[in-house]
Amino acid sequence: MNTCELHGLSNVIEVRVPSLAHFYNVIDPSPDDNKELNRATDSYIMDSLREMSAEKRKSAIILLDMDSSLYTNESTRTDIERAINSHFSYRYCSELKNYKYAMSKGRRYLARGLLFLVVCLVLTSIISSFSIQNDLINAIGQSFVVIGWVALWKPVEFYLYDRRDMINDLKMLRLLETIQVKSHIWTKPF
Repeated sequence: MNTCELHGLSNVIEVRVPSLAHFYNVIDPSPDDNKELNRATDSYIMDSLREMSAEKRKSAIILLDMDSSLYTNESTRTDIERAINSHFSYRYCSELKNYKYAMSKGRRYLARGLLFLVVCLVLTSIISSFSIQNDLINAIGQSFVVIGWVALWKPVEFYLYDRRDMINDLKMLRLLETIQVKSHIWTKPF
């Protein structure tokens, strides 16, 4: 399939590249094929992939609409195409480290939360044993139960919600490490 036939397909992420300054992070001193993409380009590609169904992601393609001065310079064109995979490969490694750190922190928070809950339940039991008839003492005892469960809020939120989002992002970054990138000359609409 040639690049003209790719326009408008639902598994194609079209990225306009009018200049290198619009594509790369201009403060990154790396060679062009290892340069970091600018945030707008990175976000656009990630958001576009996120909007696709899981099935379409598997066959996704990035189509670079390049200015003719960039496209005709074969070295520049090749560097830009490689930079996408290189950028997302670096991001995958970085996010994988963040995920491992978050999992370690989540385990520590869960252990602390469970320990704190046990302490609160023991305190509730001790307080409740003093007097069953006194409403104030019962309220204090029950407040320890609530505080104990609240201590588990953060680890539960991480394991039920945040962790899943991190795993989904890692899957997308893994896909973008090897996504097919094609380019063509952008022709201005009339």
